Amino acid sequence: MINAFVSLAAVIAVLVGQAATPTPSTYYYNVFVSGAIRYQNPDLTACTAAMTQSMLNTIYYNSAKPLSAITAVQAAQPSLAWTPTLTYKSQSYILRYERSHMTMSPVTPGSDVHGWRNALNFYGWGSIDAGVYADLSYKTFDEAAKATVHEIAMTNEPVGILSEFGSHAAMATGYSVTGADPRTGSLDFKVNGVYLTDPLRERRVTNHYFSYQEWKFGPPLVRFWPFEQVDSVIKDPIDGQVGVHEWWRKFVIVAPAGVQ
Repeated sequence: MINAFVSLAAVIAVLVGQAATPTPSTYYYNVFVSGAIRYQNPDLTACTAAMTQSMLNTIYYNSAKPLSAITAVQAAQPSLAWTPTLTYKSQSYILRYERSHMTMSPVTPGSDVHGWRNALNFYGWGSIDAGVYADLSYKTFDEAAKATVHEIAMTNEPVGILSEFGSHAAMATGYSVTGADPRTGSLDFKVNGVYLTDPLRERRVTNHYFSYQEWKFGPPLVRFWPFEQVDSVIKDPIDGQVGVHEWWRKFVIVAPAGVQ
C-alpha cells in the first residue's frame, strides 16, 4: 500500500510539474509595405535591381511611420538618402550600376550578390562604402533561416534572399517563430516560416507566407537553395572576397551588416 501511495504521489508530482511548464510563445512580425514592391518585368534579368527598389522603398515607408520603433541598429545607420520610386527607369539605372560594380563576368546577364549589395548601399545611403547592407553566407539552411529572422527583427528592414542556386533574388520581410522573441536579440527560437516576395510578377508571390518545411524542402521556385553559380570570379574591392569561393554551396543572404 505504501508503494502504491508513493507511486501515485510521484505520478501527481510529474503531472503538476508538466502543468506548470509554460507553453512556448509564438511571435509574428512583418515589415512588408504593399506600395513598396517593384516587379522586375519586363526585364527578366533585373531581379536584384527590382529587389533593391522594393527593399529601399520598404525601409523608407517604415522609417516614416511616426509610431515605428527605431532599433539600436537603425539608429547607428547613416541617414537614408533614398526617395521611393516604382519606375522601370529607376530599375534600369540600378541594374546598370550593379553591373558596373559587381564581381561577375560581364558576359553573364543580371548582377551578382556584390552588385546587389553595392546598389543597396549606394542608392540607400549615398555611398558604396556605407556598409549598411552586407552579403552573408551560411553553411546550413537552419543558420541562414535563423539569421534572416534575426536581421529583420533587429532592424525593421528586409533581407535579400538568393534562391534557385543563387540565380534569382527575392526578399524576406517577416517571420513566425516559437520560443524567445527575436526582437529582444535572443536567438533561442525555432523558425516556423517566413514571408517572402518574388520580383517576377507571374509567380504571384507577394508577402506570401511559406512554412519552414516549404522553404527548406518545397518546390524549386520556393525553396531556399545553396549557392552554385560560377560566374563571380573577380575579387571584390569592398570585402576582398571572390564570390565563387565565398558563397559556393552556402546559403546566401543580403542583410543589414550592423547586426553581426
